[in-house]
Amino acid sequence: MEAAKVVMNSEASSLMLLDESTGDLNVSIPTGPVKDEIMGMRVPKSKGIGGWVISYNQPFISNDVVESDIFWKDLSTGFTTRNIICVPLQDSKGNAFGVLQAINKKDGKSFENEDVPVFESLALHVSSAIERSKRYDEIEETLKERDMQMMEIHHRLKNNLSMICGLLEFDLREVEDEKYRDLLSSTNSRIRSVAEAHSLLYDQRDSEKLELSRYLTAIAQNVEKVFDTSEKDIRLNIQLEEITLDPNRSMICGLILNELLINAYKHAFTKKNAGEVVISLKQTSKDKLALIVTDDGVGFNVKADTKSNRPHGKLIIESLVNKLNGTIRYNENSEIGSTCFLSFPV
Repeated sequence: MEAAKVVMNSEASSLMLLDESTGDLNVSIPTGPVKDEIMGMRVPKSKGIGGWVISYNQPFISNDVVESDIFWKDLSTGFTTRNIICVPLQDSKGNAFGVLQAINKKDGKSFENEDVPVFESLALHVSSAIERSKRYDEIEETLKERDMQMMEIHHRLKNNLSMICGLLEFDLREVEDEKYRDLLSSTNSRIRSVAEAHSLLYDQRDSEKLELSRYLTAIAQNVEKVFDTSEKDIRLNIQLEEITLDPNRSMICGLILNELLINAYKHAFTKKNAGEVVISLKQTSKDKLALIVTDDGVGFNVKADTKSNRPHGKLIIESLVNKLNGTIRYNENSEIGSTCFLSFPV
């Protein structure tokens, strides 16, 4: 608007936008000696030169507004309009949504017809800028609505999965067979791992990234709650760097940790009454992460799958590792315990 004043060599300029609900013109961006006073004022529908320009979608020049039939009034007693040039602001379809005005040519000069195409060219730039801003606002609003919908989905999934876990825990009270109790407990823990991810995504209001360290901590504490017993003193030592990752890969990583901890609690301390499980997460390079789980128990001793004669827990882990395009290796020692090293790309 300052440029409009310079280009037209005028004392003042103003941009007025149409209020679609009332039809009034709102003084959105004025310049000149009384700009602060008239900012936000309204020109009633179809009143004044601005009203005529937006109604007929045509430019207008008057070098003697007092003699003009369509001039309404000055918006401030501190400023007198002598002459004016006014052009419509048009959207991409050619519809007028506001007006651009330059008021009082300096040095007592008059606005000429040759000024119109120059001012219309400037109005075209202004219109394009406003349209881009509107599209940006619309996109931003759409993204907000999408985020709200995603939050609602995460909230519902969390609640539904928590309900399933509650039902499993209720059923566990009726199961006496240790084998089936372990199966139900493991299933319950896996479901809780997924539910925890949706809970965090809902809480942090961002569905694009998940705080991996916070997520893995919650999973570790959940497994401890499910499998820890008063008969054994197994301590968790959690050492995680603050890292964020996309939700899908975070959940896979969480499920891997869940399986490793289940194995540790169920099998690593069968001959010991106390022990420690250390969980580490670190970024080993610009595009690589490492998850390390170490225990000081007797090493892995997972029940074998009778069809493949391979450890059932390891089969699940290897399948999940493949989804991460990662690698995993185990160091097992019945005397000093075991270490699992998972490496995968960011």
